[in-house]
Amino acid sequence: MLALRDLPEEYKKWNRSFFAPFGRRWVSRHLPNIIKNTIIGNRLQGMFAFQANNSTRLYEYPFAFYSADLVRGMKILEIGGGMSGFQFVLAKQGLSVINVDPGLAAHGCGWPVDNQSIAKLNKAFGTQVELRNCFIQNASLADNYFDRVFSISVIEHLPPDDLISMLENIKRVLKPGGLLILTVDLFLDLKPFTRRESNKYGRNISIYELVTLSGFKMIKGKREELLGFPEFDAENILCNFSQYMLGTGYPALAQLLILQK
Repeated sequence: MLALRDLPEEYKKWNRSFFAPFGRRWVSRHLPNIIKNTIIGNRLQGMFAFQANNSTRLYEYPFAFYSADLVRGMKILEIGGGMSGFQFVLAKQGLSVINVDPGLAAHGCGWPVDNQSIAKLNKAFGTQVELRNCFIQNASLADNYFDRVFSISVIEHLPPDDLISMLENIKRVLKPGGLLILTVDLFLDLKPFTRRESNKYGRNISIYELVTLSGFKMIKGKREELLGFPEFDAENILCNFSQYMLGTGYPALAQLLILQK
């Protein structure tokens, strides 16, 4: 499925509750620098103030949250969480959260993130998110350990070999019956909408090939709106363009799906 322009009321309420996906921008603009970088300053700015987000996250984050059937005590892995507020929201729900993100080591497509920064935000928000500041294959994660894995707008930025390795490791660490919650950008300036193969943000990837490669079962997602499936119809998407949420940071729609191991 694709993120819709009209948000469900539940999603609007979620965004208001957590000041998602941009944080309290008016607070960030007016806080004196001497306060802005303190624990109190971080708390005032909100969990989502510390990483730039495209506007499609207005749909992506609450979709991921409500689609995951979360239960207190679950073990959660977020892939490429960076400094995003989503990991801290999950931790506030009584979930055990590990964020695996190599930061700037990610072949030029990562965000600055380090253990010191995550520790500072943990203090501000009363959470215990753990950062593994490396690639997933080097993160020393146990087999069949996680109940849920989240990947929010990450895989389209990865080189093909990195994507294959990531999927293999997700399959290894996710419990049987566990869920992989994915959002994937669909760039409108790339194939199949234009002749271009890639842009500075990444590339359009075949969701069909991704699902096949993972070996998982897709339990949520509209095949006609997911690139690579035989039912996918680019022309129909363009004809119904007004119903979808377009990113304001860069021209992309957001593909949404849930896979089960």
